[in-house]
Amino acid sequence: MFDFADPDSLDLRYRGKGRCRTTTGADLYYESVGSGPPLVFLNNFFIVAPAWRNFTSRLAQDHTVVTYDLRNQGVSTPGPGEAHFDQHVEDLRDLLDHLALDAVHLVGTSASTLICRDFAIRHPERVRSLVLTGPAFSPYGPLRMRLMAKDWLLRLEHAQAAGVFDYLYPLVFTDRAIERGGRATYLALREHFLALNSEAQVRACVNELRQASGDPALLKQITQRVLLLIGDGDHLWSASTLRDATALMPDATGHIIQGAGHMPFIEEPEEFENAVSRFVAEG
Repeated sequence: MFDFADPDSLDLRYRGKGRCRTTTGADLYYESVGSGPPLVFLNNFFIVAPAWRNFTSRLAQDHTVVTYDLRNQGVSTPGPGEAHFDQHVEDLRDLLDHLALDAVHLVGTSASTLICRDFAIRHPERVRSLVLTGPAFSPYGPLRMRLMAKDWLLRLEHAQAAGVFDYLYPLVFTDRAIERGGRATYLALREHFLALNSEAQVRACVNELRQASGDPALLKQITQRVLLLIGDGDHLWSASTLRDATALMPDATGHIIQGAGHMPFIEEPEEFENAVSRFVAEG
C-alpha cells in the first residue's frame, strides 16, 4: 500500500500482458486480478492501470479487480483518426465484451467519472452500480470545469506538462499530505507523471474532457445505485455540492472521506476500500 511519506512504496510496474483491441482500432492494456464480483476501475490524468494495485489490495481479496489504461494513456495506443471523448465510452464496452463481463461495478475518479456516467446511461444493462470518486461533473453546470480546462491548456502551452503538474499537485492533494510527503514525494510523483504523460497526451486528455457534456440533467438519467465519494479537502466539492448532486440522481448516496483531497484513495486508501466494499456488498 502506498505511503505518502515514502514515495518508493508506489508500485507502477506493468506486470500484466492483457491486451484488448477495440472496434475503433485502439489497443488497450488491462490487468485483472482476484475473483468475485467484478470491479472495473477507470483512470484519471494522473494515474495508469498499475497504480490501482496500491489502493485495491483488500478489494482484490473478494472481487475481480480490472484496471486498464484509457486509449492514448500509459501503454494503450490512441487508435486511428481524431480522438473524441465518446470513444472512451465504447472502449469500455469493448473491454467488457473481451473479458466476457456482463454487468460490473464501475469505479471512476475525476475525469473518468464522466465516462462512467455516460456508459451507465448508454449501456445500463452492463452496470450494477457506480462509485464516482472526486467527480469532474457538477450538479450546477460545466462552466467551472471548462474554465479550468482552458487554463490547463494555456499552462501546457507555456510550461509544458511539467507546468500542468506543478499547478495541479497542490490542488489535488491536501496540505497535510503535501507536508507529510515533502519535496521527495513531490519530485517522485512529478517524475512519474512526466514519464507516463507526454505533452501531446496531456493535451489530448484535456481536449477530450472539454468535449464531454456537463449537463446536470444527465445525472437524472442514471438508474443504477451510485456512491459519490469525495475527500473533505476536494477543491471541486463541498458538503452542499454533494447534497445537491445526490438529490439529482434517483438512487445515490454520498460519503465524505476525512483528511483527503481530490483523489481520496491515495491519501486514505483504507477508508476508500472500506467505503467501496460496503457499498458493493449492499447491492
